[in-house]
Amino acid sequence: MPVKIVNGVPVMDPARLKHRVTFLQQTASSDASGSIVIWAAASPPDVTWAAIEPMHGLDIIKAGQDISQIGITVTMRYRPGRLPSGRLQAPSGSIYIIRAIENVLEMNVWLVLTCLGLGANE
Repeated sequence: MPVKIVNGVPVMDPARLKHRVTFLQQTASSDASGSIVIWAAASPPDVTWAAIEPMHGLDIIKAGQDISQIGITVTMRYRPGRLPSGRLQAPSGSIYIIRAIENVLEMNVWLVLTCLGLGANE
């Protein structure tokens, strides 16, 4: 993890925040099948600089379908309002589900998000 504890305070080299991530919001829409939910950037977009590190990658075969799962950790400066099950978009365009949020030492300085990407993320 890029956040270290020095004299009881979480610190990180800000030069590691190389990735610009966009948080997505849930929007109701409709199509031929009825009402659907889509995830899209807000207007204006909610973006921040972050450090993205890969955790794991898996290929799973269930019910005859091959599904890829990619796990990443996203470290960023503290921002209130981040919730598990939200979505974020990486600079590559891949969309990730936020699975867990760690407020490092509960000091409101750094957040570490554990995220999961499904399907054709690149």
